[in-house]
Amino acid sequence: MTEPTRTQLAATGLADPPDDRPALTGLPAAGHIDRLHRLSEYARPWWFAHVDAVDDPHGGRFDLTPPQGTCYLAETLDGALVEKLLRARSKVVVAERLAELFHAQIEVRAAPAIADLTAARATALGLNAEIHTTLDYRVTRRWARALRRAGWRGLRYLLRGDLTGTQAGRALFGGAGLHRRAPAGLTTTVAPLDRHRAEQLLHARGVQVRPIPAHVPIAPPPEDGRHE
Repeated sequence: MTEPTRTQLAATGLADPPDDRPALTGLPAAGHIDRLHRLSEYARPWWFAHVDAVDDPHGGRFDLTPPQGTCYLAETLDGALVEKLLRARSKVVVAERLAELFHAQIEVRAAPAIADLTAARATALGLNAEIHTTLDYRVTRRWARALRRAGWRGLRYLLRGDLTGTQAGRALFGGAGLHRRAPAGLTTTVAPLDRHRAEQLLHARGVQVRPIPAHVPIAPPPEDGRHE
């Protein structure tokens, strides 16, 4: 049985963003955090993803349309693993996949203005927890666009792949495409992912890490010559 596409899903109960710009600017700001994390196949992590239109079937939850884009970061390494590897159903992660990843650690000296969509007060604007979980990205992208127009530099949200509801991400807004440098106030250190630490965190979630088999045993044919 195949999974339903986004257009086949039930309508979201999440409201569209209000036209009232002062209401959007009055959202609570996300608190300061010393460090952010991102996992990528590339040593240059500052990729600001974009979509051609808000109803594009591809792309991420808070992607903007050109010339703007969105870069997704996690508040912990555990959250970065969830965001990178566990967004789809998964009980096993291939060990070689971990070897492909770079771990960017971002030191936050001066945080940009981030709207906190996990704050209780955001309920007054028509938000509910579907902002973090719905697969109807048309609505979530409209929220991202409205927040950027209201002057926010990004937003804080919960990671859909985390059952505990405690792991959060920060979606930063910027010019679409690859950036050579981190935004002002942020310093980036990139190194290969610590596979041992990653395996510990994945095992804590009940996810196994297994290598690709180098040898697959072949069963002999039945002795009576019949085909199975």
